[in-house]
Amino acid sequence: MMGMMGMMGYGLLGWILNLLAIGIVVYYATKLALKNYHKD
Repeated sequence: MMGMMGMMGYGLLGWILNLLAIGIVVYYATKLALKNYHKD
């Protein structure tokens, strides 16, 4: 029961934070991959 209330109250904020975290991780992973791929 507590979990449902928490999810409803925190849902949108949690979704935005998750999306932001995933975006940052993907961005840095891609940046590092490209940097390692193109060895200068």
